[in-house]
Amino acid sequence: MGIIIKQSVRGAFWSYLGIAIGYINVGIIMPQFFDTAQIGLVQIFIALSLIFSQFATLGFTSVINRMFPIFRNPQRQHNGFLFLALLTGLAGLAVSTVGFFFLKPWIVETNIEKSALFVDYLFWLLPLIGMRLLFTLLDNYNKVLYDAVTGTFWLDFMHKVINLFLIILFAMGWINFRFFFLGYLLSMSIPVFPVIYVLICRNEFHLRPNLAFLKPGLKKEIRVVMFFGMINGFSGILLMNVDKVLVNQFLSLDEVGIFGVCALFASLIRVPYNSISKIAVGIIAESWKRNDIAHIREIYQKSALNQAIVGTLIFVGILVNLDNIFEILPPVYSQGRSVIIVYSAGMLLVTIIGLAGNITETSSLFRFTTLFMGISIVIQFVLSYLLIPRYGITGAAWATVITLVTNSMFQAILQKVVHGIEGLNIRLLLVAVIGLVSYLAAYMVPGLALIPDILVRSSVVVLVYISLTYILKVSSDMNQLIQQFALYIKSLARFRHH
Repeated sequence: MGIIIKQSVRGAFWSYLGIAIGYINVGIIMPQFFDTAQIGLVQIFIALSLIFSQFATLGFTSVINRMFPIFRNPQRQHNGFLFLALLTGLAGLAVSTVGFFFLKPWIVETNIEKSALFVDYLFWLLPLIGMRLLFTLLDNYNKVLYDAVTGTFWLDFMHKVINLFLIILFAMGWINFRFFFLGYLLSMSIPVFPVIYVLICRNEFHLRPNLAFLKPGLKKEIRVVMFFGMINGFSGILLMNVDKVLVNQFLSLDEVGIFGVCALFASLIRVPYNSISKIAVGIIAESWKRNDIAHIREIYQKSALNQAIVGTLIFVGILVNLDNIFEILPPVYSQGRSVIIVYSAGMLLVTIIGLAGNITETSSLFRFTTLFMGISIVIQFVLSYLLIPRYGITGAAWATVITLVTNSMFQAILQKVVHGIEGLNIRLLLVAVIGLVSYLAAYMVPGLALIPDILVRSSVVVLVYISLTYILKVSSDMNQLIQQFALYIKSLARFRHH
């Protein structure tokens, strides 16, 4: 767990810092200066570019995560692995481009009246898909080389910094919305280049093919993994992003903007899973290669516990500050209150048990992921059809949460039944109790002015939560991190004193 903890902490640092800036961008500044349709345009471009670019990988991300150990050989330039990845991506981009132009007339027809702004900028979706596809392949390749930080830094942090600069320029009236939006698309494309630079500097950017290495048996296995990986990967991205697309189809671009802003708060909870899973996937794949189930079980149990600790702290922090959140946002966003609650609770559950899906994907049982994804997509669309027209964006939140939690439970049950691998244990109940105590402690704080109220309530939650977690020794990893942080503070204090 050493390399996982080290990389995930560094990745989580930049992710959380990026989310903090993203919250300032989307949660504070943009609602004051942009209308809901403009914010909705940004949100739907993010969702659609992810969906199309994931499809364009043609499942090769699963080959990277599951089969790179077979190709790994620095002396032989990993046997032409990167060439295969980029060649596949080029073919996938061609397929996605055809699909884009095939769907374009229908998209225009169904959006020209209720979401005209989306139609105006629709063509710019295609180059964004290409850049996000290239980033996805290169970043996944970089991750299995045990660098999960570079891509996270540029996509989760620097992209948000550039976006903040653009928002400020728009708010001051120095640029119009068109210039802002094109700058935003450019900032989403930039992360490709630092990843390429890092790979070149580490002598890992090899484009020379090695077709002789591709024996018939290996080719067949790659095709199988790609087939199921394409379905699984596309389905996974679809499940995480299709809610915004469906909100636009059933409602309008304005509701997409409100939904996207409110769902942003829940994304804080998912950061622990994102940062840990990025580096854990490669190590789990290596463990499967050795058939080291005990090591996989250890990774899952520790990650589930540590993600529960961090995720519950964020969840409680969101709950105690709900009134403050909607005091900051314009009144039109008040209809998203239940979205924050439902989405946050769902993301907490998915975060705790989510690594089971990564374990399945990298194992011989990866075909089950396809079955579970297929069932989940049906659930997502049926629930969206039933709930969004009747309950609006709250219905969209319920549809997504029920679908994601159901999918994660399928994965967890499969690992328990087949391999005896489970991540849930009694300590998770202790985490829940600590979270409840922290919430009650902050709830008892009398109402204050906006900024003091946020600071006091949040401080009470953090102080009570971390103290109880440390005293009760819930997690040895967390206790070690707390001790290291305390030593750092003490050394910093001594330095200032001298």
